[in-house]
Amino acid sequence: MTLFRRLVLLVAAVLCLSSTALAADVKTYAVAPFAIHGPEKYQYLSQGAQSMLESRMNWPGHLAPVDKGKVTARLAKAPASEAEARKALADIGADFLAYGSLTVSGEQASVDITVLGRDGKKWPKNFTAKLADLIPAMERAAQSLNNEIFQRPAAPGAAQGAGGQSINQMNPDFVVNQTSENQKVYLNPSFRYAGPSDTPGVWRSQSMPIVSGGIAIDDLNGDGKNEVVIMTKDSIETYVYKDRQLLPIARYQVSPNLKLLKVSTLDINGDGKAEIIVSASYFKEPRSFILSLEGNQIKELYKDIKLYMNVAAVPPDFTRQLVGSKGEPKELFVQGVHNVIFSGGQPALSTRLNLPSKANPFNFVYLPEKSGYKVVLNDDRDHLVVYTAKGERVAATEEEYCGSAIGLEFDPLMAPMEKPKTDHLWTYYYIPLPMIVANLDKDDRSELLVSKNISLAAQFFETFRTFSQGEIHSLYWDGVGMNLLWKTRRIKGTITGYALSDIDNDGQKELVVCLNTWPGAVGVYARRTIVLAYKLDTSSMGQPGEFGIDQGTE
Repeated sequence: MTLFRRLVLLVAAVLCLSSTALAADVKTYAVAPFAIHGPEKYQYLSQGAQSMLESRMNWPGHLAPVDKGKVTARLAKAPASEAEARKALADIGADFLAYGSLTVSGEQASVDITVLGRDGKKWPKNFTAKLADLIPAMERAAQSLNNEIFQRPAAPGAAQGAGGQSINQMNPDFVVNQTSENQKVYLNPSFRYAGPSDTPGVWRSQSMPIVSGGIAIDDLNGDGKNEVVIMTKDSIETYVYKDRQLLPIARYQVSPNLKLLKVSTLDINGDGKAEIIVSASYFKEPRSFILSLEGNQIKELYKDIKLYMNVAAVPPDFTRQLVGSKGEPKELFVQGVHNVIFSGGQPALSTRLNLPSKANPFNFVYLPEKSGYKVVLNDDRDHLVVYTAKGERVAATEEEYCGSAIGLEFDPLMAPMEKPKTDHLWTYYYIPLPMIVANLDKDDRSELLVSKNISLAAQFFETFRTFSQGEIHSLYWDGVGMNLLWKTRRIKGTITGYALSDIDNDGQKELVVCLNTWPGAVGVYARRTIVLAYKLDTSSMGQPGEFGIDQGTE
């Protein structure tokens, strides 16, 4: 055998061994047809979603699909259970099997995907998208799955900062006040500065046939998961987040003579279950009550409480406490806000809080600082007024925030025994929406989340309080006044409440906004309630995530 022939055979052997080794490193996967829940006309998406995911999971040299005919012979339809999916995976002989379902509601699609490994591991994903955006959403889900299973690098073109490091980008529903060059944005990494306003980082509930006046989110039954409380004009409604919807749990109807002012939650007895605190008035006198969720029923724990009550984070440790004050016919609130304790089994006022004289249970918040705190008051014209801990007024905003449509009638000039006439012109005090203290960027300053109503009519008519649109602003104390850090883009409708809480029980808090739809001034009776939730990822600096996607593995 010549030397040349030996070299040729040696090279061929090496190439054959290399190709065999490379082939051994390539994992195989199969994708089952998707289960489709929705109108019959969308059943074609079963194989369409299967093909989309199959093509987008393909990673040459690392992950390859098995022959589709082999998959079709074993899986003519979607697996009905995980056990059935695992048996199909073993029959097909692939390393991984992806299967899932697609739920169509209107123009929205909710997608659930699970990837099973032959070694017993599984990777679940779920997200929502418009039907028109289903393909790019599938691409992101496939990329995310490959990231988790194989650490597949991000596609070229991802946003990069100085030095090639990826940085968080803004949600199109958020606008940042850029205070420095090349600053990083700490919110949802899937939020982009430019793009469509409907992104996977924003969840929207179904339209509910109620008119809301406030929202609170807490664990009401002690199961470790949060429930949603919505206050209407004459009821308290409770819901649970499930399958990307708010499913009703229980309803509590109130007397038509009660005017509901504020809903909040707090575990008042330390049993691990938050109670529902509802502040109300009865013919201009306080009549609050406290409720608890027991199974699928709301029960009354305390009623006819002659106090206006709320929940506030109180220094020095800023723990959430029940606070309140007595009522006064002419001025509405007796001066002074107090801690509320339970004496003799009934709520009663205790220690008075260190607050400015015009504070009431609904219009103040303590804003923590390194050296103590500031007090922010929402005055009777919806301006934010800032005080030092010693009560010195140091700043006030020109813009109006936290405006609501829930007003209490009063007239400080009316004689004590005089009865108003039918055409009496009352002065109204409007219960402000919440001021939420947060520190989302984990720096040394706190932020204040507040609502801002956008209405031309409200600028000219003092009692016009049904706003057609609004925004949520994040403000911070810059040493001189309250300055804008970021804000949401315009939200169509009247904002009636908001919270910073984990609505979908995935371990991360969301900015939850409750609003009433705006059908126009002549159609106010057709208003309905919708809840929005904005994902807030304060730690991720990598690939954009999606609302409802579990980033962990099992």
